[in-house]
Amino acid sequence: MTNSLKRRQDEINKLVNQKNYVEISDLSERFQVSEMTIRRDLEKMESEGLLIRVLGGAKPIQKSFVEDNLNLRASENLKAKQLMAQEAVTLIQDGDVVGIDASTSAAEVGKLIKGMKNITVVTNNISVALDLISSEVTTILLGGYVRPNSISTMGTSLKKYMESINIDKLFISARGLTLQEGLTDSTIDEGEAKQAMIHKSNEVIALIDQSKVGVKKLFQIMPADAISTIIVDEIKPFNDEQQEVVNEFLKSNLDLRIVRKK
Repeated sequence: MTNSLKRRQDEINKLVNQKNYVEISDLSERFQVSEMTIRRDLEKMESEGLLIRVLGGAKPIQKSFVEDNLNLRASENLKAKQLMAQEAVTLIQDGDVVGIDASTSAAEVGKLIKGMKNITVVTNNISVALDLISSEVTTILLGGYVRPNSISTMGTSLKKYMESINIDKLFISARGLTLQEGLTDSTIDEGEAKQAMIHKSNEVIALIDQSKVGVKKLFQIMPADAISTIIVDEIKPFNDEQQEVVNEFLKSNLDLRIVRKK
């Protein structure tokens, strides 16, 4: 590939991702080449997985948004999430129906369940359902509209579907945890999806990385005393505010488990 050709295709790649759609005629005028040349460029770039050709132009590949968003969310406090998941999975017994919410913390539990047998997973987390396809775990993906930011299903369809399902142990997370407000979230629709699953669960296990301890958000998911088990990481020492909240929970006799690096 000549330098001028590579530069043009690199520029096209930037434009299509910036604008979400580019027209062949505009590209032809911009780069002072024929529309046939631009079509050949787009054909080659599509074969390389850089874009999707559409009538009269091209648009970015949407899966890159999904993958980038999942990777970004999953990479936040990853060591803490893995540590909490290792503790959480010890609570699962043979034959359990396990619920997993849309959080990346609970998704780490899903990864450890993958090698188990005689387990059923109920989830609105699309990435968890896809990950379990190749396993022997029976997986039920709850219906609803897809929320792009969390790559999960939400809405009234989910709540209606949950009416006929019973969960033994539900693993969830949230944006905040305090003794006074319990689990809280910043997004109402995501919080309502959690509540629908909580309502049909015998036990609720909350995985809360230490950055969420002492934080209070807009929407209350459930009060603290309704949580069966709370798992919090101490990858690094708690700050004063976090330690105060942890002490409040320990005095309350709720089942709070603090996991640390071994």
